[in-house]
Amino acid sequence: MDVPVVSVIVAVHDVEAYLGECLDSVVGQSIGLERLEVVAVDDGSTDGSGAVLDDYAMRHPEMRAVHQAASGGPGGPRNTGLGLARGRYVFFLDSDDYLGPQALERLVAAAERNGSDVVLGRMAGVGGRRVPRTPFARNRDRADLYRDGVYYTLSAQKLFRRDLVERLGLRFPEHLRTGEDQPFTALAYLNARVISVVADYDCYYLTYREGVRNASRSAVHPLERLPQVAEVMELVERHTPPGEERDRLMMRHFRCEVLSGFGPRWRSFDRRTRDRVTGLARPIVDRWATAWIMDRLPPADALRAHCIRHGLRRELDEVAGFPAGRAYGAAVVEGGRVFAAYPGFRAGLPDRLFEITGRVRPVVRLAALRAGRDGFTLEGVARLEPEGLPAEAELVLRRRGDGLRLAFALPPGDGPQPARPLPPGATGSPLPAGGGPPAPSGGALPAPADGGFRAVVAGVPPGTWDVSVAVGCRGLTREVRLNADRHGAPRIEGASRTNRLFFTVHGNLSVEVSGPTGWIGHARAALRHILKRDVCAM
Repeated sequence: MDVPVVSVIVAVHDVEAYLGECLDSVVGQSIGLERLEVVAVDDGSTDGSGAVLDDYAMRHPEMRAVHQAASGGPGGPRNTGLGLARGRYVFFLDSDDYLGPQALERLVAAAERNGSDVVLGRMAGVGGRRVPRTPFARNRDRADLYRDGVYYTLSAQKLFRRDLVERLGLRFPEHLRTGEDQPFTALAYLNARVISVVADYDCYYLTYREGVRNASRSAVHPLERLPQVAEVMELVERHTPPGEERDRLMMRHFRCEVLSGFGPRWRSFDRRTRDRVTGLARPIVDRWATAWIMDRLPPADALRAHCIRHGLRRELDEVAGFPAGRAYGAAVVEGGRVFAAYPGFRAGLPDRLFEITGRVRPVVRLAALRAGRDGFTLEGVARLEPEGLPAEAELVLRRRGDGLRLAFALPPGDGPQPARPLPPGATGSPLPAGGGPPAPSGGALPAPADGGFRAVVAGVPPGTWDVSVAVGCRGLTREVRLNADRHGAPRIEGASRTNRLFFTVHGNLSVEVSGPTGWIGHARAALRHILKRDVCAM
């Protein structure tokens, strides 16, 4: 009998209503049934799932139905399937999920092309299921385990080269009701010659099904989770030298498992449970929360880790119970630095735990733009994140060639504000007043709470100008080009030969101003108007 290219292993337990959709997605794969093997293991189902498997196996010789006593988790039936699999590759499919029609063809093609030991396929959430995004930013023939985000998905729904699985003796821990795929996938990653990513096709549909009992999708108590994650972190330690690469992998565990147990749910724990959870977390923090990790954790997590490490029970209770959705609390801005005013701020804890300066970013969106003979009008939003930071904004024009910088204030308030032409490299003061042509002018309507603005700009000197917005707050400034967002560029309204708005190949807004402007331009325009009037009167 020919060796199949890929063995699909399906662990089945009490999913009768959805099993047909899952199996149909396998037998309908574009790779062709002649290249497939399906090993479906019924793990003690109490509904009709076993009968559904038997029916499919009768109609499809490529499928093998296996029945065994309930093991309590997906690890047991997956291991049974691995023991029977003959394919060059194995793929694990949960029985209430399903595959995109071309999934296996694309995954196998990537593995064959690159010699990959592990291939990740883009996932799509169904029914509200959340799926990882970072690993699937783009196709990757040879992904970097430490920098491309692949380690942030440790689930088993991937294509694995079976030689790697057997060489390492990889099997799923059967005593775990959840998290059993983490040590399996982590070891495969750490020993893989090549990891590839298929990011341009929805390969796997991860579903939420009402009534389906699935331990891996329910909240796991920290008392259960922390010992499991400690084992995986020990595994990482054994397979990586100390340093940044190891820390990058450990960061995933701190953010996703270790410190997530100290969120709003903390308030529901009694004192004894809190102390037990902290007792499990403290050796993890002491051992693996390096300075590199502490410097890069989000402030709330860094604060929690500090409190765990130093036994600060009261402070930990306060920050662990901080309400969900208030990512940074009230921000405090001092001397160009921004701090999150979490509980404990300026109460004896180091300021560095609260600093979010590096996380402040401008949110700038362009909503509408219109070109006219005398100038142009822009509408959009300019503010800072996190929300709540008091921000002042300037529309900035930089001329290509000589770097001349013009800044137009966009503050909230009543009525238009005058433009402020600045010399190259300047950041605040306007040019000295004096004779000569009129200065460029501009203004803004009052800015609403969301940072909205409407800027009217006129009298800009000739040249090609790149358009940016600078958003600042008490000494902290962030500048970003005005560009088309993910929804695309707004349509440019109006037409003007003297003020031509356009988007660059990178989607950034620029304006080309042609012809004389300022007092010379106004004089010539007036002269043309007089001559035209006199000619018409003749």
